[in-house]
Amino acid sequence: MRRIYSLIIAIAVIISMFTSSAIISYAANQTADGIKIEGEYLISDIDGIHTRYVVVAKNVSDKDLSVIAKFYALKANGNPVKSVTDGASAVKKGQSFMLYGQFKNSDIEEATEFSYEITVKETDNCRYDAVGFDVEAGIDSALAVTGTNYSSEDVGCINVRSIFFKNGEAVAFDTVNIGDYGYSLRSGSSNTQEIGMLLPEYDDYLVTYSVASDL
Repeated sequence: MRRIYSLIIAIAVIISMFTSSAIISYAANQTADGIKIEGEYLISDIDGIHTRYVVVAKNVSDKDLSVIAKFYALKANGNPVKSVTDGASAVKKGQSFMLYGQFKNSDIEEATEFSYEITVKETDNCRYDAVGFDVEAGIDSALAVTGTNYSSEDVGCINVRSIFFKNGEAVAFDTVNIGDYGYSLRSGSSNTQEIGMLLPEYDDYLVTYSVASDL
């Protein structure tokens, strides 16, 4: 069954060397209170240029949170060869979401492991309840994702992320912002974007999204 989610996290974890089918081993696991890890996936882009480490988690606290993540590619001795940053401005309590570190393969040729550190803080900028969200089959293998702002105020663009699976294995990742004016979705507006174009064959997907106030 295809699933749609939305989400958040705080953790430090070390992962085994990367391939799209790599088995993940945990050398350390320090999860912040109120955060539940739901999945971790190492995914090579089909262009052969990048590898992404994707974390799926859930905000099980009683607060809306903002999150910042720093991902590291490490040598065998534990020294970092590359670091990248990602984040989500606002995740509602009870939401699931994705964070990812995107690494250029030429930058991490010496890497044998990955780690990440994620920090969270309380926020009042979450507008998850202000929008409607829908996923339908698009052109060819793509998905058409639609966001509608039902509130009386503009919101930030809807950040959508998706993992695509084949026989239970993560084979691709994609992300898109839904907005109609720069990085905003105006009050009463609806907008559709395509996600997952030009992907390898897949039979399932997981979609998350997050919405913050129009800062």
